[in-house]
Amino acid sequence: MNFYKSSLLIFSCFVISSFNLFGQVKEMDILSAKLFTELPDFCPTPDAFDIAPDGSLTLSCPNYADRAIPGVLVRVTKDGEVSKLIDVPILQETGMSKPMGIAYDDNGVLYVCDNQGNKGRILRMTFNKNTLINTEIIASGFNSINGIRYYKGAVYVTQTKLPKLKKEKVVGGVYRFKTSDRNIEVNNDKTDKNLIYTSITQNPNRQVGLDGLVFNKKGDLLVGNLGDATIYKLTLTLDGNVSNDEVYVKLPITAAPDGINIDLKGNLYVAGFAQNQIFKIDTNKKVTLLAQYPDNNGTNGALDQPADLIVYGDKLIISNFDLMVAKGMKNTKHSKPYTLSYINLKE
Repeated sequence: MNFYKSSLLIFSCFVISSFNLFGQVKEMDILSAKLFTELPDFCPTPDAFDIAPDGSLTLSCPNYADRAIPGVLVRVTKDGEVSKLIDVPILQETGMSKPMGIAYDDNGVLYVCDNQGNKGRILRMTFNKNTLINTEIIASGFNSINGIRYYKGAVYVTQTKLPKLKKEKVVGGVYRFKTSDRNIEVNNDKTDKNLIYTSITQNPNRQVGLDGLVFNKKGDLLVGNLGDATIYKLTLTLDGNVSNDEVYVKLPITAAPDGINIDLKGNLYVAGFAQNQIFKIDTNKKVTLLAQYPDNNGTNGALDQPADLIVYGDKLIISNFDLMVAKGMKNTKHSKPYTLSYINLKE
């Protein structure tokens, strides 16, 4: 990975175009991201969020930027105070843990996507308040496990690529597991009974598959293809299989949608990983670009490769991954400060 010297640039445009599925354009004022909190040295690559039973945020830090630092889960209060929740239990075979997507169930049990190449795991973690009591394995053997959501007794997870299914183009997938499942070994192909959906990435310039996902109030699963910048709506049967899929909305092809979240009104918010962007998609499928930044080091809450986001009260909290350097991405190096940003949704 090549790194280049970067300097802080402030994006000071006041009018931005917004796009919808049909190519209509509307002008609006930009909302600026601000600093929610700086993260300590044990969290150089923040990733995914969920809201803990006590109302605080839980944040995963896979810490790919420094292999000497274990993967951790972090507690963040409403006031932005940060403390380590736990070091995520390592996989003995690799000596590592790399927590990415996380999701709490109705009983406060936490499910974690431990992304370790072809040795990825779904961990089921039981806590007593902030003390880890027990860790169990739902499933293992994932090639590129990433996002996770809990819904009605099951967890739904994305894999950005399934190499066994790849021919000319990358295939991504969605898996479903009951929360009562234990120690399932996946094959990363169509023999997996828990694989409920696949999507082929068409964009030759970014061969990455399914990533962020979220449920709406109706129980539809909205999942993003990072390479194709497309959000799909999956209609599920009562037993959790996909009965219908359709394109919900297309974002600008350069966006690389990563984390997806939803508010109480049904508006989607999407982290544009490649171009330091945040999008809002309303219930009429109108897409608005809320914020966008050039390459920077994250000072003062500037968006610095946003990976995930979550609606948290009247704020949209955003993690700045700030690591990947590749063609088509704004980011050119990993550096301090390590930050969470926010956008005030009441503005």
